[in-house]
Amino acid sequence: MCLSPEVDLAAGIVISVIAVDAIRHNRHNRTLPIALLPGIFALHSFASVFVWLSFQGSVSNAVGEAAANFYIFVAFVLLPIYVPIATLLVEPKGWRRNALMGFVVLGLIAGLVYLYYILKGQASVQECTAFLDFHVAGPSWLMSAFYGAATCGAMLLSGYRPLFLWGVLNCIAIIILNDRLSHALPSLWCLWAACTSFFVSWFMRDLIKHRKAGEVWPWESVKKEGNVTEDPVT
Repeated sequence: MCLSPEVDLAAGIVISVIAVDAIRHNRHNRTLPIALLPGIFALHSFASVFVWLSFQGSVSNAVGEAAANFYIFVAFVLLPIYVPIATLLVEPKGWRRNALMGFVVLGLIAGLVYLYYILKGQASVQECTAFLDFHVAGPSWLMSAFYGAATCGAMLLSGYRPLFLWGVLNCIAIIILNDRLSHALPSLWCLWAACTSFFVSWFMRDLIKHRKAGEVWPWESVKKEGNVTEDPVT
């Protein structure tokens, strides 16, 4: 994924530490999917290490293939389904929560379509200069759009300000990273995975801080006139 097996290994270790912190500060089942994201990214980085090593002949092709299959499944199938659901679970009450169901559906469609082509044997990985190119052939541009909407659009639609702001940063980062790949420049995906994991850890701590201050959980509040306010029914 990122520069070299050594860099991916270092990223995986750092993200693992952040993942432990995020899970330690989880206080509700609804936030668990978000809290687990750094752990998923850590496993992703470690899988990339084994793919690198298989290309270098340090591990068997079978190990490298298993690691590549795991990496591809997470990147193309799990994330478009997982991210909008995780966002939906913490969304304040209001029209945005209902609209997020649409992104959940888009992510589910994209993930299943990519899974179909993966099972058909149309997934591949190629070693390039300073990055690994994971690819699934077959899905149309529409599925790519569904994928992007699910993984990026869900947070952009969120009425919870921290998630919305991170959604904006995420879109900017992904555009820049994809542009780098299109020019065959060294990949920095592992760096962004670490940044995202750090945000998740901060997010979990911030939720606890607001909860201790007497505020309700975000999903127990209602979005009204641009502010999150306590739901009088809750």
